[in-house]
Parts: sequence; C-alpha cells; structure tokens
Amino acid sequence: MDFFWSLPRTSVATFQNALVDAFGEAQARKYDAGAILSDPGASPNRSFICKSGTLKVTKLLSNGREILIAVLESGSIWSDRALLKGYWREVFIETMSAADVLSVDRDVFEGYVSAKPERHAEFMSKISEQMSDALTLLEDFRGRDVASRLASVLVRFCKQYGVEQEESVVIDLPFTHQDIANMIGTARETVSRNMARFRAEGYVRDSQTAMLEILNLKSLEALIV
Repeated sequence: MDFFWSLPRTSVATFQNALVDAFGEAQARKYDAGAILSDPGASPNRSFICKSGTLKVTKLLSNGREILIAVLESGSIWSDRALLKGYWREVFIETMSAADVLSVDRDVFEGYVSAKPERHAEFMSKISEQMSDALTLLEDFRGRDVASRLASVLVRFCKQYGVEQEESVVIDLPFTHQDIANMIGTARETVSRNMARFRAEGYVRDSQTAMLEILNLKSLEALIV
C-alpha cells in the first residue's frame, strides 16, 4: 500500500477494537506543540495513530513556499512510507497542539488492513475520498480571489470540524492566520485583512484563542464564486 498515508477523522468507534489489536501494547509518545513527527528524511518503516491532539500536514513546494494540505485530529492514521513517494515528497507532519501518538511497525499495520477484504475496502474508500477532496480544493481555488478562497476554506472547516451552536458554528482548532495563508496560497497579512473584513461584516468572530466562530455561514457561502 505505497499510496496509503493518512485517514483524517477516521471513525475510531468503527475501528476501535481492531485498532487496539493492530497497535497492541504500543506506548504513546508525548509531543509538545510545534514538534516535527515525520519529515522527508524519516525512516519509512512506521505507521502512526494520533491518540490525542491536533497535527498539520504541510508540503514544501519547489519554489520554497509551504502549503498546508491536511489537518489530522485524534483517531487519524498515517504511514511514513508514502511520505517519501510521488507527490508526498517534501511533506512534513507537525503538531499544532500537544499530542500523544502511538506507532507500530508499518508491516504490522498494513497486515491488519489487508487481513479482511471489507476492512481493506473501507480504508481504500476513505483514502479515495481524501484524494478527491484535495483535487476538488485545488480546482475550487483556481482563478478565485483571496476573499473567495478564504470563505471556501472557512466553509470547509465548518463541515469538517465545526460544532453547531444555536446561532453559529464553532471551530475549536489551533489554526493561525499563517496556517490559513499556507492553505490558500497567500500572505498572512492578506488573510488577516480579510478576516478583519469578515468580522466587520458579522460573518465570523475570533480571538487570540484557537476558537473561531462562524456567525453567518450563508453569507460566506455566497462569497464562493
């Protein structure tokens, strides 16, 4: 499974018992925020599961620009091997918050995935969804202005990570304006200016903490043209 690399937001409830078997008695390693877990120089022989915390997957482009391509939450799984192949070269996984991570030998985990056809099919379906989402994101951003790209990301955050309140959607993840800038291909200052505009228009509310509150999702969706 050379192309297997991660399953963001894996349903831990669905795979809980099997994951316990796959990772056996592996002990969690604790990482502080900002720690690099995987990089292009890593030995490609381990598979990992995020037990707690939040991590980000970034790719270094040939022009030196860094882009954020995925966020991994508790329950996410990835393998170092695919980080060294094809598109995933120059890919880094870094903790956004303090995290506990379990790891096992890559072959042990891949044997677990391949042991049952239905399990293999489920994992491959999730990988296909992830790749489709990535391609859709690239297509969506083509030709759009920054405000539209930013609105698209915030709407996607709502769907992937948001918790609905009575009159808003709360996204409680440690995203910075620089992270968002890396995701939509612009400068941090440009993201900050557009976020200030969104606040003034009553679309969002944020603070110095990690929490971002979407107050008017429909207005943001209307900006995606």
